[in-house]
Amino acid sequence: MSIVLLDMAMSLDGYIAGPDDADGGLNDWFFDPSRHNAEVVAESLHTTGALIIGRRTYDIGAALNAFADTPYHVPHMVVSHTVPAQTATSPAPFIFVTDGIVSALTQARAAANGKDVVLGGGASIAQQYLRANLIDEIQIHLVPVLLGNGIHLFNRDSSTIQKLEGTRVIGSSGVTHLRYRVVKEATPANR
Repeated sequence: MSIVLLDMAMSLDGYIAGPDDADGGLNDWFFDPSRHNAEVVAESLHTTGALIIGRRTYDIGAALNAFADTPYHVPHMVVSHTVPAQTATSPAPFIFVTDGIVSALTQARAAANGKDVVLGGGASIAQQYLRANLIDEIQIHLVPVLLGNGIHLFNRDSSTIQKLEGTRVIGSSGVTHLRYRVVKEATPANR
C-alpha cells in the first residue's frame, strides 16, 4: 500500500542543514557502502514513486547541479509560488506545483503508480504537511553530529501534539535509521 513518507537526514540537535545551507555530513551515509546503509538506500529507491520538495531545496540542488546524477528517476513535485524559466538538468522530471501542498500530493500520488510519495526536501514543506496531517510515516536518518545552528526540521508553530509509533531502528555506520508511523487520531466521523 502506498504511503506518504517524510524522509530526511537530521543532526542529533535537530537540524537538516547547517549554517548557510551546509550539509555538515548529514547525507554522507547515503554513499556509504556498509550493508545496513546500502539496504536502506535500496529500499528507498525501490519503494519511491514520486518525490515532493520545496522550492528552496530545488534552487539549492539546481545551483549545486545535484540533480544531474540523482538515483531517483521519478517525478519530483516542486511546491513553489513561481515556475523558473529553465529547469535543472536531471534524469527525473520536475513538475512545479503552484497551487499548494494538497495539489502537489494529489499529483504525486497519481504519478507514483501505487508506490510511496516521499517528502524529501525542505523543513517548510515537511512542517506544512505535518500541520495538515498528511504524513503517514516519518523516517529520520539521525547522524551523530551537532551542527549548532541551521534549519530545524521540527520547528512547528503549532501546539498540537503529534503521536508517533516506532516501527524500526537500524544502527549503521555513521547514522541511525529511525522509522515511525504517524498515529492518526480518530475523529467523531471515524468512530
